[in-house]
Amino acid sequence: MKRLLLPFIFALFLTSCAAEETPPPYNPPTPIVDHAPTVFDIDIESPASTARFDDPRPNIILIVADDQPYHTVDYMPFVKTEMMKNGIVFENSFATTPLCCPGRASVLSGQYAHNHQVLTNTPPLGGAAKFDSETSFSIRLQDAGYKTAYLGKYMNGYDDLLPTGVVLPGWDVWNVFVGKNLPADEDAGNLQYYYNFSLSQNGAIADYKRNDLNFSADVVTRMALEFIRDSKDAPFFLTVNYYNPHSPYICAPRHKESFRASTGWDWVQYRPPNFNEENIRDKPDYIGELSPLSDAELDTVHLQILRSLLSVDDGAASIAAALKKAGLDDNTIIIYTSDNGLTIGDHRFGATKNCPYEACVKVPFIVYAPGRFEPRIDPNLVANIDLYPTIADWAGFQTPETVDGTSLAPLLEDPAVPWRDALLIEHWPTEGGVGSMIPEFYSIRAREWKYTEYSTGETELYNLVNDPYELQNLAGKRDYREIQAELAAQLQELKKE
Repeated sequence: MKRLLLPFIFALFLTSCAAEETPPPYNPPTPIVDHAPTVFDIDIESPASTARFDDPRPNIILIVADDQPYHTVDYMPFVKTEMMKNGIVFENSFATTPLCCPGRASVLSGQYAHNHQVLTNTPPLGGAAKFDSETSFSIRLQDAGYKTAYLGKYMNGYDDLLPTGVVLPGWDVWNVFVGKNLPADEDAGNLQYYYNFSLSQNGAIADYKRNDLNFSADVVTRMALEFIRDSKDAPFFLTVNYYNPHSPYICAPRHKESFRASTGWDWVQYRPPNFNEENIRDKPDYIGELSPLSDAELDTVHLQILRSLLSVDDGAASIAAALKKAGLDDNTIIIYTSDNGLTIGDHRFGATKNCPYEACVKVPFIVYAPGRFEPRIDPNLVANIDLYPTIADWAGFQTPETVDGTSLAPLLEDPAVPWRDALLIEHWPTEGGVGSMIPEFYSIRAREWKYTEYSTGETELYNLVNDPYELQNLAGKRDYREIQAELAAQLQELKKE
């Protein structure tokens, strides 16, 4: 993918924008987490008692949460105190289409959605059946000698693929949710993928009836540990895809009392300046159609999300412990991310993705490999499309020309390497919900700017240095016409890639 070098004019306009009225600084509180992670154990032979293969290539583990707001990593004890402290944290990481199926297809194919053509979650524009599984990096990983496993959530509509439970190409182990096939319990009718679910286990349908041991995140974690235990003869790639914290934001029973006020956790202090934004005169028309949730409703959602994420944190801690026990920790790279972000009151949105604002498109992205990379916070622009070429570099196979992303491998080794100046964000209206209200849009996310064009003809322009919460739309203003034109031209180039 060619680099987009935004001209020197950007720097000039940064200077001219400095006088623009900016919102007051926002310093969220330091969260206090009230528990240590629960670490699941499994019988794994120590490295001294088992023969390991002779291959210098690293094992790779990709952990993916579902609909995780960017800021919530600060409330995950293992992720925060171990992975972020001793890993590389990309503070500007993005989902190029902030929705489940397009985002997951971008991970597997390394392509923008306009190229892989999974545009939404449902037919005819999206869903699992729309994805060309032959473009998945898993096939090339297998060809390169890697053992591969896909665990947990795949894409919406996988249930409808025939035959039911079909194993997609490139995966040695395929344990994937196929939906709520079991009769719903009286009080669990909407708990799909948390309780009372079914999995395709290499094509055979296995039912997991509702009980505390069958909380889906814990089931997926145990399967990950079993895969690590059984991977002794080749390097492996493992992707662990949790349903948490997706609505209805269910937590494991052990986490129901977490984050009580007595621990110092206080959502009231964590309201960003764009929370239930009052002045929307400069926003697109669809924002005016939103009915903001009450503070109490948003408080409840936020607390439920934080509790739901603790099971994901337990999973990450358990995986790291299993690697150490097996003697694999010094040759395994763990990546932690989410399929997309989520608003919790930002710009009047309730719990929503699909939008072009930072809360929707920004995702956690942590690379954890103690001893391999120097820990740091990295400001560069990275995205889900970069995973494919990065994995290709680590595994030693050629990245296809069809891939839009750029390998992170050189950047991980050296933060000074030349890097991109902009990314494309795109969206197509979904069926139902808030996603159907948001018109088709294309955004260019640059280092200092974001510019969005809607199919309605509306536009938005934000200086993210002076206005990180996207409160002041500068589109159409005389002083910013030149920078808007420059970004619009760059956006058209990105759409052609």
